Amino acid sequence: MSDPQRPYGAEDPTRSMGRVPSDEQPPGVVPVPGRPSWSPAQPLPPQRPQLDVGRYWAGAAATVLVCALLGLAASVIFDEVFDIGLYAPPDVLGAGDDASWAGAGAVFALLGAAVLHLLVVIAPRPRMFFGWLVGLTTVILAVLPFTGNPDPLAGAMTALVWVILGLAVSSMLGSVLGRTLSVPVTTT
Repeated sequence: MSDPQRPYGAEDPTRSMGRVPSDEQPPGVVPVPGRPSWSPAQPLPPQRPQLDVGRYWAGAAATVLVCALLGLAASVIFDEVFDIGLYAPPDVLGAGDDASWAGAGAVFALLGAAVLHLLVVIAPRPRMFFGWLVGLTTVILAVLPFTGNPDPLAGAMTALVWVILGLAVSSMLGSVLGRTLSVPVTTT
């Protein structure tokens, strides 16, 4: 049965309905040398993000310095200005409470930077795991002053200092990672 609207029948050569003959290239596609002209591209294996290690550790060193100064400032402000004795971290060098707070801030940031670098290398979502690790460590450090029979005000202010240090480590190292981690671009 012939349709006057379709003189060629169902196989109208002017209507390919999105089909491309096997010897033609689809419009807008540039042929790649060494690959058949009309074959679907093979998916490339996913590539791991690349960390600019030098810039990362430069940012981590700046974070260590800022956290050391935060610890020192907190100790001076609470002890000297408000006359609230903070529960100092262990003073391993015998330099006094102010220096022990500066050292605690620096060590917290340095350990955070090392853990984040390790997570970038081995974990599928390093920022998520890092956030949880810093958050839980901060909670533990903030609760420690309340063990035993502490002065409530000194315990609360010591916990506040640990929370500020935890927020500083998390936010600064997260920003450093955002500027030094790049996802490779794959071309087909």
